[in-house]
Amino acid sequence: MTRPIPLREAARRLREAARKAGLDLDPRTVAFQPEPFPCYEYVLRLRQAHTLIAMPAEWVEGEAWEERMAEPMARARTYLEGFVPVQERVDLAARGIPRFQQVLKP
Repeated sequence: MTRPIPLREAARRLREAARKAGLDLDPRTVAFQPEPFPCYEYVLRLRQAHTLIAMPAEWVEGEAWEERMAEPMARARTYLEGFVPVQERVDLAARGIPRFQQVLKP
C-alpha cells in the first residue's frame, strides 16, 4: 500500500493535532507502517513523559483529519498526565545521586 499523502504532510497534521491537545510531537519521529495495518507511528511528549502512538492512516489522511484526531490526542494527553508526576519524582530523586547529576545538569 502506498501513502496518498506525503510523510511531511502527515507529520504536519499530527503535530497540529498534538499541539491542539497541549502535547509536543517531534516530526522526525513520524513513520508510516504498512503492517499489520496502515498507520503512522510517532512519539508524543508531555513535559518529561512520552509515549509511542500508532494512529490509523485513514484518520490522518482523510478529509476530516482534524475532527478524527482530536479525541485520540485528548486521550493520549490524559494517559501521559498520569506519568508526569512519577517522572518528575524520578528526576528529582536522580538529582540526589552523584553519578546522575552530571547527566541531569540543566
